[in-house]
Amino acid sequence: MPFYLFTQYKFLFLKRFFAFTIFIFILSSVFISCDKTDTEQTEINNKVFSWRPDLKITDIPDTPVKGFLKGKEIEFTYINFEDWRGSGDNVLNFSNLIPKNSCGFIENDNSFQLMKKAGEIKVGELIKSSFDQNLDGFTAYYEIADSTNPVKSTVEWNCILVITAKNEKTIKGKIAMCFKDDTKSWIAGTFEAIRCYN
Repeated sequence: MPFYLFTQYKFLFLKRFFAFTIFIFILSSVFISCDKTDTEQTEINNKVFSWRPDLKITDIPDTPVKGFLKGKEIEFTYINFEDWRGSGDNVLNFSNLIPKNSCGFIENDNSFQLMKKAGEIKVGELIKSSFDQNLDGFTAYYEIADSTNPVKSTVEWNCILVITAKNEKTIKGKIAMCFKDDTKSWIAGTFEAIRCYN
C-alpha cells in the first residue's frame, strides 16, 4: 500500500475514533446528569414538604412527622390510634401534649385528627388527593388550644395515608394532610402510634 494511502486510512481511523470517543463521553454525561437530577428530586421528596392542594404518595417525606398549624410549626409528642369498641370508630391523633395516663384523654392541646366513622383504618393506602374528593366515612380536623374555648377547624382537607404495619400495641405508617385554611396548615411524615382500645 502506498504511504499516502496508509496515512489517509490512519487519519480516517483516528478521526472516527475521536468522534466515537466524544459521542460516548457526551452520552455518559447525559446519563449521569439525568441520574443526578432524579437523585436530587428523590432527596427533596424525602426531606422537604410544603402545603399543596393536590397530594400523591411520593409527596410524603421519609422523615418523622411534623406539622404547621396556623402558620406555626408544631412538634408531636404523642401519637395514638384509638380503636373504639362500641361505635367501631378508628381515630388517628397527633398531639403536642402527652396524657397523664396511657391512652388517657388530652384536653386543650394542639392536634390533628383523622377518623373513620364506624369502620376500620386498614393496612395499605388511603387516598383523598384533593380537597374536592369525597372519602366516605372519613373526617379530619385540627384543634388549636385556647384557655377558654379550643378552636376546631371545619375547612376542607386532603390526605394520603399509608399504614405499613399494625399489631396489638402499635400502628406504623406515613401521612400527608393539608387543610384549605388561610394559613395553609398541614401535617406530613412517618409515624408510630400507640394503639388504644376504648
